[in-house]
Amino acid sequence: MSELVREIVEVNASIDGDEENPLLVVEVEGLAPTAGWANIRLDPHVYITPPDDGVQDFDLVGDRPQDAAEVLSEVEAAWEGPLLDWCIGVRIHAVDNLIEDEVFEPWDEDDDESEAA
Repeated sequence: MSELVREIVEVNASIDGDEENPLLVVEVEGLAPTAGWANIRLDPHVYITPPDDGVQDFDLVGDRPQDAAEVLSEVEAAWEGPLLDWCIGVRIHAVDNLIEDEVFEPWDEDDDESEAA
């Protein structure tokens, strides 16, 4: 059975693809409470209506081994999917903490620079 890992260490959210088909890419590093966790992944929260804050929530989860030594172990997960038009950031949840990261559309930065010139 899957459960939240212990702690989020680092989150990197970015946008890939192009303006017509943008992709949200999320990479996370965390700590599990024991060695031997399997099936580490980011589970996105599903919304009926978009959240007011524009932040997509994810849970960093995995499968805990039956009999493992109590020692913090590094884990990693990544998720890639369509960038929804309301999404301005991500929030990753673990047992002991959560970390947020904003996402920026790379093509908007180029547009702003050319308008300023």
